[in-house]
Amino acid sequence: MLACADLHSYDPPLDNYDFSYANLCQANLRGAQLRDANFHQAILAKADLSGAHLEGANFCRTDLYETKFEKAWLTGANLQGVQLAKTNLRGAHLVDCKIYGMSAWDVRLDGDEQKRFIIRYQSGGRRRAKAEEKVEVEDLDLAAFTYLTLHNHNISRVFDTAARKWVLLLGRFSTRKNVLEQLAEALRKRDLIPIIFDFPRPQQRDLVETLLLLAGLSAFVVVDITSPRSTPLELQAIASNYGVPIVPIMKTGTKPFGMFSGLGKFRWILAPLEYDSPGQLIAGLDKAVINPAAAKSQRLINWKEDEPRIRRVRDFLT
Repeated sequence: MLACADLHSYDPPLDNYDFSYANLCQANLRGAQLRDANFHQAILAKADLSGAHLEGANFCRTDLYETKFEKAWLTGANLQGVQLAKTNLRGAHLVDCKIYGMSAWDVRLDGDEQKRFIIRYQSGGRRRAKAEEKVEVEDLDLAAFTYLTLHNHNISRVFDTAARKWVLLLGRFSTRKNVLEQLAEALRKRDLIPIIFDFPRPQQRDLVETLLLLAGLSAFVVVDITSPRSTPLELQAIASNYGVPIVPIMKTGTKPFGMFSGLGKFRWILAPLEYDSPGQLIAGLDKAVINPAAAKSQRLINWKEDEPRIRRVRDFLT
């Protein structure tokens, strides 16, 4: 029982010490020498290990809730099965760490050094002998997602989950972003995941490719077409490439852009919804936006399922 213990100036160094199963909750280990120390299933919740030397340390299945690792050295550490929740890793050196089974939520990583996180896993199936494989990733936050996609049968689950939860929000951010932000907050309260398209594009994709990728994975898209600039191009790109429900909204007293009527041929675009204020829009969100989009989505699913059968009949008749 070492909860709240002050070990930061302990002499001699604590390299190779065995702290497995120890309760080190809120302990002070700032700058401590802990190379190759064993913290297997220890409790380090809210402990302070800022600046500590933890090269090669074993944190397998360790509780690291709100633990401070600012500017700590974790090169070669074993982070398999650790619980990272609100853990402070700002400025930490995270190189060649093993991370299979790690759980990471709201981890603080500003200005850190991240390189070569190693995921070791068992490959093979019922008909093949299992072998240990490894893959390296460069981002701690996305390690679990990367592992999920290593098994092909999980990919459809990722798509299906996104298609039930994601809502892409588009509009003119210079003047209409306040509306989108209030709409996003209301969607979160309804157990949906809003994505406002106002972030830097990924290095490997241009803006249109990124837009299409997000739209294709979304349950539906809400587009504020009040005084649009790039919105008409975005709307055209989505509607012509994906059968995803699109809900155009606009401030009362404004008119759709000139080319909007030409998009009527796409059955997944709903009629424009007018609103006087963000409060009015949110008050009618379920009835005027979410429910119609969900109904349209179900009709599109049914249509897509029937399409191969219809095509076969047409081929037979011709």
